[in-house]
Amino acid sequence: MARGVKKSIQEKIAQKEELIEALSTRIKKEKDELNELLEMQKMEELNELRAVVEKSGMEISDIIQMAQMQAAQ
Repeated sequence: MARGVKKSIQEKIAQKEELIEALSTRIKKEKDELNELLEMQKMEELNELRAVVEKSGMEISDIIQMAQMQAAQ
């Protein structure tokens, strides 16, 4: 049985280049989505922190000052 027409090396190279380009585009898209999710996570953490600070009756500036004093020790 015949296997079909054998591709030339040039055709194989072109196919691989197309595949690499498509994968590069996919990787960029996935990285962009990951960065968006990381930003969303940061915002959620900041909102949670803000809620805890407000519940404590303290100001964010108080927490910053306390953290700076702790870091200086």
